[in-house]
Amino acid sequence: MENFESSERNEDIEQTHLGELGFMKEALEPYFAGLVASDGHIESDSNRVVVASANPEFVDTVIEPVVEELGYNHSLFWDEGASVYKIAISNEQLWDTLTDEYNIPAGPKASIIEPPEDLSAEEELWYIRGWFDGEGWPDETTKYVGDKEYSYPRVGFKVMSEDTRDWIAHYLETEDIRVSTYNRSDGSYGLWINGYEECRKFDEAIGFRHPEQDKRLHQLLAQREQQEY
Repeated sequence: MENFESSERNEDIEQTHLGELGFMKEALEPYFAGLVASDGHIESDSNRVVVASANPEFVDTVIEPVVEELGYNHSLFWDEGASVYKIAISNEQLWDTLTDEYNIPAGPKASIIEPPEDLSAEEELWYIRGWFDGEGWPDETTKYVGDKEYSYPRVGFKVMSEDTRDWIAHYLETEDIRVSTYNRSDGSYGLWINGYEECRKFDEAIGFRHPEQDKRLHQLLAQREQQEY
């Protein structure tokens, strides 16, 4: 992957891979904002915005197409020191939008970021989807009851901002997804979505566009369905 500027893409987003993932034009900006809030940063001494990911498929099939559909010139490069791919955009209007409309601080932001205000329902949904693609993950855990062993899928999420964790947990609960919150020993704030039924509802309401996480969640759900069958 080399540095380059975006080329013109098909204007009909429904014909692209993004359309297959459920993206509409109005979803692009809040989703990208969620990625910046979770796995990116806004430089305080310039108008530069950066999003990072270690997964090249996620960069190639989701992050970069979103940036290109938004119409931003960008550079894509491998950061050897951080061992991640980075997409950088220098754009004053984007900088203002992210800091003003989405309440993402420039500079160090992890512990001080607050939930945005005055977003539409659709914008909230896609902003939270961006957060989960940056900070969420599916896995399987085992519970012991007496001499019996039970394995079940779960979705985890963690962030350094308690207010952001609580805001996202509240959103999930309004979608009838049960959430368990906890404070981690490293100073971060986490939540769990436990069990097949709750993970299934999460997949339908929020889900992952991150290919690795999406594949893993569907594998876990399919395994449980096969066991039940």
